Amino acid sequence: MIPRFSKRFERDSSGLESLFTLSEKKDAISFAGGYPAEELFPKEELDAAFLKRSELTDNSVYQYSSALGYEPLRAKIRTYAKRNGIDCEIENIMITQGAQQGINFLADLFLDVGDGMAVEAPTYIGALEAFAARSPEFYEIEMQDDGLNLDQLEEVCKHHQLKMLYTVPNFQNPTGICMSLAKRKRLAKMASQYDFLVIEDDPYRELRYEGVGLPSIKAFDMSGNVVTLGSCSKILSPALRTGWLIADETLMNALKNLRLASDCNPSSVVGQMIDEYLEDNDINEHIEEINDLYRDRRDAMIEGLKRYLPEECDFTEPLGGFFIWLELPEDVVAQEILDNYGDVTFIESSTLFPVSHRRNCMRLNFTGVNDEEIEEGCRRLGDAIKETLYERISVK
Repeated sequence: MIPRFSKRFERDSSGLESLFTLSEKKDAISFAGGYPAEELFPKEELDAAFLKRSELTDNSVYQYSSALGYEPLRAKIRTYAKRNGIDCEIENIMITQGAQQGINFLADLFLDVGDGMAVEAPTYIGALEAFAARSPEFYEIEMQDDGLNLDQLEEVCKHHQLKMLYTVPNFQNPTGICMSLAKRKRLAKMASQYDFLVIEDDPYRELRYEGVGLPSIKAFDMSGNVVTLGSCSKILSPALRTGWLIADETLMNALKNLRLASDCNPSSVVGQMIDEYLEDNDINEHIEEINDLYRDRRDAMIEGLKRYLPEECDFTEPLGGFFIWLELPEDVVAQEILDNYGDVTFIESSTLFPVSHRRNCMRLNFTGVNDEEIEEGCRRLGDAIKETLYERISVK
């Protein structure tokens, strides 16, 4: 027999595993996964970038590289960050294996058992998995129409020692809510005042379908208490497994040491390919194409939900991103609908609240399904919810 797993990994199941299982269920329409539309992947351009960069380089392309990642790509990320209000140098940027690796690095670097960890309620399951493995003391901060409730967060700070806060400020996963400018400024100030780290996870920033983009929370950071994460997964391809982390010098030095003990460095081959793609193509045109399709799919899902859901349900109407958040009456358990009516899938809410485990909500993805699937999926979901509600009424 093999030895017992460490306490950190002795859990029997993973919420992320369930997410992928539901997303890949063949006999159902899936609103579960946060999948981009495959037809929008710029395959020809990425293929050409691979070939061109391979022809332009020598054997050194396959050598070990910097722990921070391919420097020309980091220079492009620096230019992008400056457009979002972040004043940083190339040395403040680390290429990561998707934003998820950045989350794990920060959890490793900061969290001990019992440390105070604040999260939006609800929040991204992948982040919760990373944090939960370190057994912190979770504090749920409720979501409002303009982002997390900072008055509630301040009360937590006054009565507890908070070490980190995790937030998705733009088109939050799972609610689709966008944090206001005033809250971004106030949160950066609070992080310095109460001495906690803000992890700003920002993979959906470019997926805005209405309105004007807002500066990063990091743009208002005066003390190095905000770390920003970005990703290529939603705008190029998740298979590239390429994201980035922006942090101040002292923190970056610690992260480099952690990186060297983990995987040494990100893939220079992939970094150079993405750099070549950005050299030869207009990424902004590609993002416009993405947003045109996703805007139509968001609108189709909103209309479908309005048409088929009973009036007892509420849902968000996001200005961007991947997700719509649906709330059922408080006594309805979303998992029961998933179990009883499995021909349309979604992410039920209990795993997205680390403390309260609210059970009456669901996350719906609209980007990875076409218009016909959205229409039929909304009809099936509406019928399932109605049958569930009416059965409860008849029993009472």
